[in-house]
Amino acid sequence: MLFLAAAAVLAAAACSPAPSAPAAEYWVVAGTNRGESFARNCLAGYDGDGRLAVHCPLPQYYIASALLDAENRIWLGVAWNDYESANEILLWQNNSWQTITVGKRPEAGFAVFQDKLVAGCAEAGVGFSLWQVDRDSLSAREFFTADKGDRDFLLLTAVAANDQYLVAAALHDDPMGELDSSNTSIWWFDADFQPAGSLYLGPNTAVWSIVPLEDGRFMLLNNGAHLDGSAALLIFDPVQGAVTERRREGAGFPYKGAAGDGKICILNRIWSSTRIDDRRSLTVIAGGKAETIALPDGMGFVDVAVRGDKVYLAAWQRGANADDGVYELDLTTGELRQIIAHYDASAILLPK
Repeated sequence: MLFLAAAAVLAAAACSPAPSAPAAEYWVVAGTNRGESFARNCLAGYDGDGRLAVHCPLPQYYIASALLDAENRIWLGVAWNDYESANEILLWQNNSWQTITVGKRPEAGFAVFQDKLVAGCAEAGVGFSLWQVDRDSLSAREFFTADKGDRDFLLLTAVAANDQYLVAAALHDDPMGELDSSNTSIWWFDADFQPAGSLYLGPNTAVWSIVPLEDGRFMLLNNGAHLDGSAALLIFDPVQGAVTERRREGAGFPYKGAAGDGKICILNRIWSSTRIDDRRSLTVIAGGKAETIALPDGMGFVDVAVRGDKVYLAAWQRGANADDGVYELDLTTGELRQIIAHYDASAILLPK
C-alpha cells in the first residue's frame, strides 16, 4: 500500500491553517461519497462558532470508520475505492498523520476495548477480520477471522465494546436459501479477546449499529425490522449469550445510534439500495421513556452524536449540495438548524 501511505503524507502536508488556529469543538469527516469518486474527502475541525479551524484532504477511498478517543486523537479507516481495496488506519494526533496497517477494508467501525483500538475489517464481504491496535506503540495484530462458509457473503457491519465484552455484527444471506431476506449474526469476545459465542438473529435482521448500555448489555439496532413489523431494538446480554429483551420504541427502522449524558439517540432511516424510503426521524430514549422526533423527509442524514441537550447529525447528498454538513437538534426546544456547511459530511466527532 505504498500509494496509500504516500497519499497520507501528502494529506498531512496539505493541512491548513496554521497550528495557532482555535481549538476544534466539532470534527467532520467527509469520506463516503462514491458517486463523486471520493474527490472531496477530508477531515475538518470547526470552532464553537462553526468557523473552520483545521482542514486536511484525505485519500480518495471509502472512509466510513471514524473514532475520536479520550486523548482527542482521531482514527480513520481507509477501506476501498473502485480500483482497489485498502488496509490502512490513519491516526491524526499532534497535527500530523501516522498510518497503521490492518486487514482489508477497515470499514465496519472502531471500538476501544481493554485499552486497545479494535478495527472491524470487512475483507471484501466474503468473511471478516478483527484487529487490535496498541494505542501507544501502534502495533497491530489480527485476533479473529471468520469466513463465509456456506454463505454467499458475510459482511461485517459494526463493532462495539464495554468494559468486559466486545460485540461484532455481520450481514449474510439467508441460511435457508431465501433470496429476499436480510440476515444478521453476532459474535462476542471476552476481556482476553477470546471468542465467547456467536448467535444468529434470524431473518429480516440488518444490524448496522450497536450501542453499549450502562447495565452491561448491548442494544442491537435492527434496521430490517420494518420488513415484518418485528421489534427493532434487540437487547443482547453477553453473559447469558441471548437477546433478553425486544423493544418496539421508535420508527421501526433504526440505523445509527449514539449514547451520552444519560440518553440514547437513534437516527431512523431505511438503509437499503432496493427499498428506497424518504422517512427520517430521531428517537431519544431517556429516563425509561422514548420520544420519536420527525426530521425532514429525504435528508441525507448518516451519522449521529450527542452532547448535553443537543443532538448532532451529519448529512450529505450527491452533488455539491449546500445542505450538506452538520445539523444541531436542540432537545429542549425541538429546533433543528444547520450549524456547519460541509460538502459530503459523513461523520461527526465531538471532543469531550
